[in-house]
Amino acid sequence: MADIIRRNAQGHTEVRTGLGWRKVLSPSRAEATTAHLPVIDITDITHADQTRRRTVAKAICHAASNVGFFYVQGHGVPDEAVTSIFAESKRFFHDLTLDEKMEYDTERHAHYYGYYPINLDEGIPAGAKLNEGINYGYEACCDPDVASEPMPANSNNGDNWWPSEERLPGYERQVKGYMTHMLRLSRSLLRMFALGLYLDEHAFDHLATKPYSILKMAHYPGKGQGQLSGTDAPSTIRPHTDYELLTILLQDDIPSLEVLSNTGHWIQAAPIPGTFVVNIGDSLSMLTNGLFVSTMHRVINVSDRARYSVPFFLGANQDAELKALDKFVSTENPVKFQPIMSGEYIRRSLQAVYSKPDVEIIKDTIEVRG
Repeated sequence: MADIIRRNAQGHTEVRTGLGWRKVLSPSRAEATTAHLPVIDITDITHADQTRRRTVAKAICHAASNVGFFYVQGHGVPDEAVTSIFAESKRFFHDLTLDEKMEYDTERHAHYYGYYPINLDEGIPAGAKLNEGINYGYEACCDPDVASEPMPANSNNGDNWWPSEERLPGYERQVKGYMTHMLRLSRSLLRMFALGLYLDEHAFDHLATKPYSILKMAHYPGKGQGQLSGTDAPSTIRPHTDYELLTILLQDDIPSLEVLSNTGHWIQAAPIPGTFVVNIGDSLSMLTNGLFVSTMHRVINVSDRARYSVPFFLGANQDAELKALDKFVSTENPVKFQPIMSGEYIRRSLQAVYSKPDVEIIKDTIEVRG
């Protein structure tokens, strides 16, 4: 924990966030604000009455500023889409052999799309990885703001590698359908962030017209399934932050996700049926000059059952500049982060997660040091 919690030169305890350090709240205030992750009903997110939308937006922005994590309910994503993406995830991980999955190895992809296996090697730059996953990037044919009609299952106009229709019938169509729901919901949330910050409601729209996004399906073997990973250790993801604008996480019924609050304690983000967990990424924190918090989180599956989760990471367009907006910069609150292009920031961040031969890992922070 020494690299996550520290005491600063003034004697204050601080916790690490995605882009620097944040002072721990006093016990009385902390208990009131961060003992639990808030659950926000976003049914009115597209209501014709802006007053109704702004009420939702304020609740979202309060959570984004204080915790960086929150649940959303009333999101409009059909139950059938949730059931389907879990089913397709299990088909990919269990119906394909390891050799078949390795045909989509992320090491061979410029943007780290594709499959990564369980890896126990602590010597690789990214360290041991006790889960497996498959990543799919943005495709215009899935974009509800671009494509008016769904494309045939095998008309891939992106850089993704899909199992053949013969091998996994219907898989590509179902996964792309879920991606469409995530693009629609994530853009609606961007508008809520703008509205809650008293910006024009569409102030962030231009950032994600062709987003550097990833839809991931992840599998965490249970403790009783050590034969899958070669170890009896619980499957995990070490503490980290997300690099994009925001993340929409679908998790199954196994409690495994934990969030590091600004109390300096881990909060369990227990699954709540019918909800998604939303969290702020580094990119949105940069744009708000740290007002929105990109929060450390981790996964530890100590159950004896396999856990499945499906996070969707909405990144800004690769050519978008991540720079603090003037509204959030003042003499009292100077610029905290150096400007950087979205594509460069996400690529160099992913390099530290997905080990690739002969690829330099950049560890320099973009935090402005006073």
